[in-house]
Amino acid sequence: MSLRHAHWRTPLRVAAIALTAALSLGACQSAVPAVNQPLPRDAAGRPDYARNYGFGSFPQHRETTGSELMVLLAFSGGGKRSAAFAHGVLRGLRTVSVRGLGGTNGRPMLSEVHYIASVSGGSFPAAHYGLYRDRSFDTFPEEFLHRDIEAYIYGMFLLPWNWRWMVDDAYGTNDRMAEVYDALMFRGATFADLARRGPPLISINATEIGTGLVFPFQGTLFGLLCSDMTAYPLARAVAASNGFPVLFSAITLQSHARECGDARPPVAPQADLAAPRSETSRRAQLARVAQRLSDSERTRWVHLMDGGIADNLALRGLLNILITLDDGNELFRAAALRTRRIVVLSADGQAAADPTLSQQRSVGGLGQLFSAVSGTQIDAYNFETLALAEAQVDALVRRFRAVRCAEAAIIGGHPCDDVRGELVHVSLSGIEDPELRQRMQSIPTGLTIPRNDVDELVAAGERLTATHPVLREMATDTSAAAARPAPAPRRARPGGGVAASAR
Repeated sequence: MSLRHAHWRTPLRVAAIALTAALSLGACQSAVPAVNQPLPRDAAGRPDYARNYGFGSFPQHRETTGSELMVLLAFSGGGKRSAAFAHGVLRGLRTVSVRGLGGTNGRPMLSEVHYIASVSGGSFPAAHYGLYRDRSFDTFPEEFLHRDIEAYIYGMFLLPWNWRWMVDDAYGTNDRMAEVYDALMFRGATFADLARRGPPLISINATEIGTGLVFPFQGTLFGLLCSDMTAYPLARAVAASNGFPVLFSAITLQSHARECGDARPPVAPQADLAAPRSETSRRAQLARVAQRLSDSERTRWVHLMDGGIADNLALRGLLNILITLDDGNELFRAAALRTRRIVVLSADGQAAADPTLSQQRSVGGLGQLFSAVSGTQIDAYNFETLALAEAQVDALVRRFRAVRCAEAAIIGGHPCDDVRGELVHVSLSGIEDPELRQRMQSIPTGLTIPRNDVDELVAAGERLTATHPVLREMATDTSAAAARPAPAPRRARPGGGVAASAR
């Protein structure tokens, strides 16, 4: 084939794929992007915060199962690479058998998951599993992982009938992608549908660009906006979480806070915490953000973009909740009294840094430069997030022990201080085969990757999870806490690291 023919073949193929994709979804475009609605009133005439999806939505779940194990998952960003890896992690949790710790012996650890947080590419498997549960293992690969999603993106930019985003200020490129995701996977599902599925709670995280902080699609933040979550489309939340800057526009929420007056959601940070004794108080920072969101004069619109901007590991939203909840909170106390083992599993599909950059005289090309700068920032921030998460898991164990031992010396036949927690980081860097590891970590961040790479990423996530020694240990009730001394304070390593200690 001549060079001239080779140059023409790629754009023609792209145009053909884009045309096919656009035609298949042409009838699915909505007239107006969905806008979040005001929060209805309850029978007493007060804002009905309880109807919104979030913590407290499933209060009877663990009382019925009798489980003493709490599993919290976090799915990282990284496009389809991270989506495939996280899907494999879910598969792997099906094969880890839980013995003891209340409940039924031999149950899969997946059934013990109470919370899944996600950002960017990780939000696709999180939302899909939350909506479809076990069916997701059969349908998610064909509905998303093996689909050429980038063909729809090309079609959005190349085909004139998809150019509404160029002329309509209220409709952006990510509004179009929300329609694509809805047609392919979510089929009109809303957070009301997600709530009907029961636990685990799915926290789809975006970045609120007014503050640069994590914005979880949960009832507390919607409540601060005096907004109803129940009718909000799941596909729009996923689009916001995956809204890569420049390529995609922001997903926008309207504030209805004026209609709620001085009322606030019951688990929102208290207003009196906003004036801290210390400028570094995270609880005070969260209280100030809550004040800003609930102030109808200061916040009229909330603009959301890719969750990886604020936290590419999807851990900080969970940490913010743990920091905000007081030990006396009813939900916190109930969880403490029922829990003896805590697993926080970080599924990290992050790519490796490009090792060739240090061997080049110059870095050329906008794509390579942007990837290098953003990747370096994410790497450094991820390290700090993991260190913070380890410290918070230790703190949560101590807080649970304190609540339990204030209640009774023996709870459920076990010493009150028999509580243990672990942060488990499952990542592509854990692949033992160096050639496979290098190849998986070199897959670009995008929404279309080859089928073979998808299948290998899924297999890697499943294998690393199913064989992880800490997960297997935590799945078995050893009741060893009574024989152990209280955990020693964590020691800072030279250079800013954190030394592990027994938990």
